[in-house]
Amino acid sequence: MTSLGAYYRRQQWIISPCGDLFFFVGTPFLCLLTLLPLRGFFDSQTIAFYALALFATGHHLPGFMRAYGDRDLFATFKEKFVIAPLIVLAVVAYAQFHTLHGLFMMVLLWEIWHLFMQHYGIMRIYDGKNRVFSRIDARLDWLLSACAFAVVVVYSPEYFHRILDHTQKVGLPFLSASQAQVLKQALLYFTLAVGAAYVGNLFHRRQTGQVISLPKVAVMATTLFLIYYAWVYIGDLVIGYAAFAVFHDIQYFAIVWVYNHNLVKKQVGATALLKAFFSAPSIPIIALYVLVCFAYGSINMLEGFLSSGQAIQLVEIFVITSTLLHYYFDGFIWKLRERKHQVNLGIEGEGIEVKIAARGWTGYLRESGRQLLYLALPVLGLTIFQFYWPSNEAQAREELVQIFPESPDAHNNLGVLYARQGSFAKAMVEYQRALSLDPRTYEANKNAGVLCAQQGDLEGAHRHYQQAIEIKPRFVEALNAQGLVLMERGQLDSAVARFKAAIAEFDYAPAYNNLGAAQLRRGEVLEAIRAYQRALELDPADPRHHFNLGLAYQKAGQERPAIAAFEQTIALEPRYAKAYLSLALSCQREGRRDEARQVLQQLLSVEPENATARQLLNRLELHTPFP
Repeated sequence: MTSLGAYYRRQQWIISPCGDLFFFVGTPFLCLLTLLPLRGFFDSQTIAFYALALFATGHHLPGFMRAYGDRDLFATFKEKFVIAPLIVLAVVAYAQFHTLHGLFMMVLLWEIWHLFMQHYGIMRIYDGKNRVFSRIDARLDWLLSACAFAVVVVYSPEYFHRILDHTQKVGLPFLSASQAQVLKQALLYFTLAVGAAYVGNLFHRRQTGQVISLPKVAVMATTLFLIYYAWVYIGDLVIGYAAFAVFHDIQYFAIVWVYNHNLVKKQVGATALLKAFFSAPSIPIIALYVLVCFAYGSINMLEGFLSSGQAIQLVEIFVITSTLLHYYFDGFIWKLRERKHQVNLGIEGEGIEVKIAARGWTGYLRESGRQLLYLALPVLGLTIFQFYWPSNEAQAREELVQIFPESPDAHNNLGVLYARQGSFAKAMVEYQRALSLDPRTYEANKNAGVLCAQQGDLEGAHRHYQQAIEIKPRFVEALNAQGLVLMERGQLDSAVARFKAAIAEFDYAPAYNNLGAAQLRRGEVLEAIRAYQRALELDPADPRHHFNLGLAYQKAGQERPAIAAFEQTIALEPRYAKAYLSLALSCQREGRRDEARQVLQQLLSVEPENATARQLLNRLELHTPFP
């Protein structure tokens, strides 16, 4: 028997050598071997959608079960468990309905911190089980993990681009290309130095006969391998992030099950809910535990099946709230220095006892203030930047292309900016650059199609839209845009099919509006009216929807509702000349000649040179019907 074998057998595990290999140490390889081959059958977005919906949101539930199912824990932190959900939900809802990028940036950064801290926590558990309580080891574990996560994030073009893109949207001071390069190199060299110190400390412990927690070292190695391989090496952050998220979630499912199982065995105060799921490690109970967690996670999947924009927003509010509460609760319910936590994780250490202090209603006030300070105030501060001190978007977008010259998203976003500024040639260059880097960039294909259509190149537009739809068959914006091209080419049946395909996927107001236009051309007046009415239900603030509905009513001979639609158009857009002319026509047909005259005079006050309005006024004076 070798000394290494004996040393290995003396190691303490969270579950067992085989159990830990499956749930903690070898899980990164399991996730990669499961998800990467699926790319041969599905696109990365689809794989990530289902994986993250089930696992990412689903793994919040075990923590919530403990938070509200452990009577002692709830009594200790009841103010947090009562107040935090209310304030977080309110802030998230407000940010979602008003598109406050500051909150989304906070979620993105907090997510990285949360992933890193769970990894660090697992290593501390292994050290505790093997009675390694050295502060130097703990600090080196923390430092190497933090540095490795930071280096991988800044060296991942897609991840770092995502962070800087949010920085630009918020309006915070922006990194230049040279500053970004200095940051990356400084982080890399510092991390290499920390890594050398880490290895040196392990060598020193070995030489001096001190215990080394082999499972901890293995978890460190496999986790750092996964974040580098998945976020940087394979060049596909969507599938890479999904693989790491599934790994993170499996770890969490397992550690919470172990903890709650021991809690139920050793604590009388566990609720019936915890006892039902964690009383015995039987396969049916574990299967039910996993199914219940996945059922909770499936709420996130509703986004893929809902067609109402408001319903999707409500789901997103729920998911973001659940995510933030998961991050917040995990920050204080798993403190390993507490004696109770050490006992339930099988750690023989000298933990502290947490006593419940009498607080009364002042505890709720303190927690409300804490939530407002930690969450609402930062969101407010970032919102002020977003709306009152925005960054120079053009400069930021150009800097992003310099920092990420091989990023299709960076070039596509710069192209969108150029197109908005009217620099169409420069925009097309950026779209083509994005497509040369990744021909499957469906957003760049769609944007290039829009640009072609604006310049009258219907064939080019049709080609780009078709490519976008082939890559993403349920791409609503591309389906709608291609329908417009087909309608312009006189292919009304094909155009209607495209618009219906778009609204079958999502209640998209522009697609309903365009469907109405195509149906009107085909003489399907009543169908067109229904389509325009649906567009108005979804977007009542768009004057074009009111105007088009008015035209449909006119064609159906329904002048009174047409008049109401045109009046609403003018109320929303006082310079909408066609609405004035159409309103005057309907008034004249209804015999309301004075009103028609007033409408035309009102138009001339807005557009004094409008020849059509003058011609129609002359006809009114001569009592000649409008053509």
